[in-house]
Amino acid sequence: MKLRPSAFNKFLRHIGQNMQWRKAFLCPCRNPHSDAPNPACGICMGKGTYWGKPVDGVAGLSGMQVQKQWFSFGMAELGDVVVTIPSDTPMYDIGQFDRVVMSDSTQPFSLTLIRGGPEEFIPFTPVSVDYVAWVDSDGNLKQGMKPAVIENGIPRWLESGPEEGAVYTIAGRRHQEYFVYQDYPQERAHHHGEPLPRKVILRKFDLYGR
Repeated sequence: MKLRPSAFNKFLRHIGQNMQWRKAFLCPCRNPHSDAPNPACGICMGKGTYWGKPVDGVAGLSGMQVQKQWFSFGMAELGDVVVTIPSDTPMYDIGQFDRVVMSDSTQPFSLTLIRGGPEEFIPFTPVSVDYVAWVDSDGNLKQGMKPAVIENGIPRWLESGPEEGAVYTIAGRRHQEYFVYQDYPQERAHHHGEPLPRKVILRKFDLYGR
């Protein structure tokens, strides 16, 4: 009996989810002696890693039984997901620290930012912004319209937005985003290296660098 990669690929594309994959690259700002990134780097924003452009891909979410096995080995933590990647998608080349966005699912988000402050930055692209609120100088809670546009993570406001320097809450929905925590995409070296699916553990991107 010989396993057929094409059969696996067809099955995974049928049950899988659409995803966007971004390849990770170590930033040249890293110190060659300590490997520490430059916290003021404008390319990686002090993370030590930057990512390429999104590429469309497909992968299947592994069942709970499979995920429990990875957890029992100490290779995954609560909140991680295990995905199975077919060989006929660009994501098959996935590696450590690569980012993956689940294009078919969303989750709520809520952030507090300072209008006009140096850290007024949304580190993802919202699917929708449904709520904006802040406290005015009289101590009253005010609600305003969503930003006119969000460019490179920075909200651009109309006159109905929060005052300059005000702390505000912005909430809505976003796509779930993960990254490859460990560099052990599982390759099945059966049948002299046939390109069979790979399993990869993804961790929530909010935990990157922690």
